[in-house]
Amino acid sequence: MRYAVPPEARGIRLGQFLFDRLKLSRTLVRRAKGSDGIYVDGAPARTSLVLQGGEVIELRVPFEGRVEPEPVPLAIVYEDNHLLVVEKPPGMVVHPVKDYVSGTLANGVAYHLQQQGLEPMARPVQRIDRDTSGLVLFAKDPAIAGRLARELERQKLERRYLALVAGRMADDQGSVTVPIRRVWGHPVAREAAVGPRTPEQEAELARAAAEGRVLRDEWTAEGQPSVTHWRVLRRWSEVTFLDLRLETGRTHQIRVHMAYLGHPLLGDRLYGRPGPPGRQALHAASLALLHPVTGQMLRCESPLPSDLAAFIQLLDQ
Repeated sequence: MRYAVPPEARGIRLGQFLFDRLKLSRTLVRRAKGSDGIYVDGAPARTSLVLQGGEVIELRVPFEGRVEPEPVPLAIVYEDNHLLVVEKPPGMVVHPVKDYVSGTLANGVAYHLQQQGLEPMARPVQRIDRDTSGLVLFAKDPAIAGRLARELERQKLERRYLALVAGRMADDQGSVTVPIRRVWGHPVAREAAVGPRTPEQEAELARAAAEGRVLRDEWTAEGQPSVTHWRVLRRWSEVTFLDLRLETGRTHQIRVHMAYLGHPLLGDRLYGRPGPPGRQALHAASLALLHPVTGQMLRCESPLPSDLAAFIQLLDQ
């Protein structure tokens, strides 16, 4: 990746230019630094270098996100030279993991890019659960991925979901601001971070302190800050249809927060109970962001999938 330094950037340090002017993520710059991949006018450079204006910056970043290209069908909602937005069906994993190494959305994206003569790299900016349907945003190059990751951290990327939850919610709208932490001893489950530390947590925190280790917030009793806003769209006697907006993007955030309110998602096997509609009733319906290159507002919409629409029809009968 090459960038020309404008004359007005004279006197700015290289690191500040990368972060503030180019809006690159610290993760991307750290990867470039770790591989001695930052150059100014062809010479290796440190981020403390003071720019004079007129230089050419080059970042050589090791490729990440490489997956095996597979002809997985894609439902493309939006595409240009920089971004790709696709609809993920329920039951499909976004990216290869231990138990799902092929047939994922990322495999299909890698194949799609390969057919265009691009590197078969799949860089999802956000992820949704296997049983959640809806929109997933991919970046076509690491610089764009870094910028979007930074926008996500700064809550500049709007994500809205539709969900069916158990029970009839009394209020018309509200927000959940309870932090989320891992369930101690469980491989994937999360929980609302309320109540004191367990003896197991206390022991692990004591061991970490003695060894000079810092535990991630999601492992501690305090958890990670998490904010979900919700609004009622429709009510039935035992079900409520919600529109939800995320400020943060924690693992299982909507599922954990709705369960915390006493209204778990319908069909959520982990935080509620199995049952109709056969999977957790959650759909990533809307995605809005400022395009990282053009600066124009980009908004993508995804209609409610057929299984959830059919379930709503049953509720109306």
